[in-house]
Amino acid sequence: MTTLPISEIIRDSFAIAWRYKYLWLFGLFAGGAGGGLQIPGDSGGGLERIDEIKAWILAALAMILLVGFVVGVIIITLHTISKSALIYNAYQIETGGAHTLSGGWDFGLKRFWPMLGVTLTQWLIMFSFVVILILLEVAIFAISVPLGVLSLLPAIPLFFFGIAAVVVVWAYAERYVVLEDRGVIESIGEGWSLVKSEWQPTVTVLLIKLAIAIAVGIGLMGIGLVLMLPAIGIWAVSKPLAIVYGILVLAPFVILVGAYFGTFDSLVWTKVFLRLRAAAYGAPAVTAPAAPTPPAPGDSPKPPLFE
Repeated sequence: MTTLPISEIIRDSFAIAWRYKYLWLFGLFAGGAGGGLQIPGDSGGGLERIDEIKAWILAALAMILLVGFVVGVIIITLHTISKSALIYNAYQIETGGAHTLSGGWDFGLKRFWPMLGVTLTQWLIMFSFVVILILLEVAIFAISVPLGVLSLLPAIPLFFFGIAAVVVVWAYAERYVVLEDRGVIESIGEGWSLVKSEWQPTVTVLLIKLAIAIAVGIGLMGIGLVLMLPAIGIWAVSKPLAIVYGILVLAPFVILVGAYFGTFDSLVWTKVFLRLRAAAYGAPAVTAPAAPTPPAPGDSPKPPLFE
């Protein structure tokens, strides 16, 4: 079992996330209106008007679905690229290599498809796990309400344990994809193996990050409340001004906080991964690795294969 300098990892991650603010752009995504529309007027009959209304509603729904699909694709694309870009730049910072916004973006594009595969697999497994657990609970409640209540005692811990397991396995799997150029299935298997062999430091880091998230969340709720108080007063006087205040003050606050802590989270897991895999990588590199050469069967894993 590897001993990690967890306090140093947390401290350095906070400092690096604050120092290199360009990473926040990746951290924001790594951590997804209208007026004047009128229903067509009466053309001479009630049935015709109803048909026109139905057609307008269907057209509006189709447009909403299309816009939602396009926005969803854009968000997923940015999310996927940003995760690889953050891992890339974290490694470069850790090893003294060159790290830039454009370099991270380019590297994120190179690792786009395997990272997308890992991401979609994670979402599918988490969704399936939650749905199965809910259906199981519904079935138990349908049989007996008292039995259903009792079943919540193991179900609630199982839910949190399952989600936590997926989170840590995929945290490592993503870094296998980016830093060792592994395939989707292989990276997930390697992530699971690393969690099993290094479960103690992994769980410790997860619990510390959870404690930090709770503490920071409480603090941010207080700050958010202070920022919202003027909005309440402004809303009573002028709703448009309150909306402008929200756009200019509240929205940037939420965006910047999310970007910073998204960056911090990625940095922590990358630092942890590099230390757990130090034996495989050997001495830390001081410059970016050369062009990739696929490892031969039986060879020890190579350092990150940056192209």
